[in-house]
Amino acid sequence: MIRRDLDRMAEYFGDLCHADAAVWRPLEFGLAAMVAHHWDQAIEHLQQARAKAGPAQLAPVLNQIGVCHYHQGRVADALREFEESASLAGREKDLPGRASALNNVAVIRHDYGELGSAIRLLREALALARESENQPVEGLLLGNIGNVLHDRDQLDAALRSLREALDVARRVEDERAVVCALGNIGSVLRDRRRPDKALACYTEALETAYRIDYKLGAAIELGNLGSLYRDRGELDRALKSHQTALELAHEVGNRAGKAAELGNIGLLLVNKGMHERAVRYLAESLTALLGLGAAHGPLQALYGLSKCDDSLGRWKVRQLLQQAGLTDAGAAETLDRIDLLRSRRPRRNPIQRTLFGWAGR
Repeated sequence: MIRRDLDRMAEYFGDLCHADAAVWRPLEFGLAAMVAHHWDQAIEHLQQARAKAGPAQLAPVLNQIGVCHYHQGRVADALREFEESASLAGREKDLPGRASALNNVAVIRHDYGELGSAIRLLREALALARESENQPVEGLLLGNIGNVLHDRDQLDAALRSLREALDVARRVEDERAVVCALGNIGSVLRDRRRPDKALACYTEALETAYRIDYKLGAAIELGNLGSLYRDRGELDRALKSHQTALELAHEVGNRAGKAAELGNIGLLLVNKGMHERAVRYLAESLTALLGLGAAHGPLQALYGLSKCDDSLGRWKVRQLLQQAGLTDAGAAETLDRIDLLRSRRPRRNPIQRTLFGWAGR
């Protein structure tokens, strides 16, 4: 399955509440649009604020524009805004602003699989957050550091960082941060073969997310629960969890979440022997994940498609890929990726079957 630890974007407002009306008014409309998950509308208002903002106000405005781009999957645009925000905040000696922007750059580096770069940026940001005594951002950074350590298989260190993040979140009464920390702790416990404790963390996180109407957090915890149910062989229950997660990710306009859940639904359909249905989900997931530049997910989607290829044959899979909206060239490229995954030549006879074993998270 496609694992989704929840890296948190740091939103930052700085001194914007004291800005002139020409800056504050469009900013206020932009922030309201963000709360409603109307990301393009939010960007439009924030760009108006950007045009009027002074040097000290520009870093937080750029940061918020980057957050909007990130949620819609425009990762390169988000990265550009965050890097400019970090540079401006550094020149203005704005420690919380620079810490927030560096965190957000690190989240994207983590998405790209650049773990060394991500951890260096997060640790620099953590030092700045502690120097400025900004506990909410400190907790957020500790959680994101824990997720990178998890991907580096440093499970004990990851668990320590995430538990510290949970302590900070509870101390500052940041319930969204509590949801994230609990879910991420659950994912580490799952990898440490402690499924009952992982289930307790996921369940508490999901209940909290529903209570505070945190839809993105709920989507991710439903995905985590679905993966755990799949581990236990409860495929129908797992499928229901991932389908609900997909609905919520779509509702909040989170493209990465949609891509991951499409892939997980496709993989479950493969497990259930429903290969024809699986192809559409896996193809859509793979296209989105490759477009995002995500390090995690494409391999799992390709693995699922390879199982469909084994079951249905090359001609049928090509036909289903085209029905899923891929061009002839796109379908051919996807099939080439499957063959590259197998490290063997393309089959000439679509009736041939090849078993392929793969272990992954």
